[in-house]
Amino acid sequence: MRLLGEWLESNSRKSGSRLVLAADVGGPFESRVGRATALVRALAGRVVAVKVNWHLLLPYGVLGLAELAAACREEGLPLIADMKLNDIGSTDVEAARTLFSNGFDAVIANPFVGYEGAMADLIAESRRREKGVILLVYMSHAGAGEGYGLTVGGAPLYAAFARRTREWGADGAVVSARSPSVIREVRALLGEGQVILSPGVGAQGGDAREALLAGADYLIVGRSIVEADDPVRAADALIRSSFAFTPP
Repeated sequence: MRLLGEWLESNSRKSGSRLVLAADVGGPFESRVGRATALVRALAGRVVAVKVNWHLLLPYGVLGLAELAAACREEGLPLIADMKLNDIGSTDVEAARTLFSNGFDAVIANPFVGYEGAMADLIAESRRREKGVILLVYMSHAGAGEGYGLTVGGAPLYAAFARRTREWGADGAVVSARSPSVIREVRALLGEGQVILSPGVGAQGGDAREALLAGADYLIVGRSIVEADDPVRAADALIRSSFAFTPP
């Protein structure tokens, strides 16, 4: 079984990068998947994985992303579906089966729905298919603290989600790069081998170096690369400025 964290680390060692490309391409619908696929080809030696969300999943569906999935497979990059799965087990399992049968290697899910009858089923299905599950622990928008920072039993909700990530055996957690203090707390709560993926660098104001020093393993970067005049140069600049050290 190839664990997601091991795959990411292997790619990182080969590329010298800790970037996950958020291929959240906007613009005309008819050209989005082609542009995303071109980005994957151009950045294959500079990123460790590719994440897609509703920018592509909604207009194309999984069948319409076959070209992108093939490019990721050929370049050895795990393809992550950022659907934030948040339903009962049977529904989440059906979504996962569809994704995993069509070239996706991992899904992002919301631990808020709980374990029994929900995340337990999704995680079991993912393990059966040797795929990954990453739990959403703290988002990167300005209002994230209004929900994830709520106090539950004397501790913030994100801390409970981090503990669930460990206890349920997920592959890792999504934690905002804009919140280094939260990253440090989550890192202390996760188990060995579980990774932190941090969005919010660049366009949302997060600092790549600070996030990595706080304990993030990988940075999810979208607009700063996708919307750049030269995406390759933008990725290289991030790598040079932020990754000239070994994260803790």
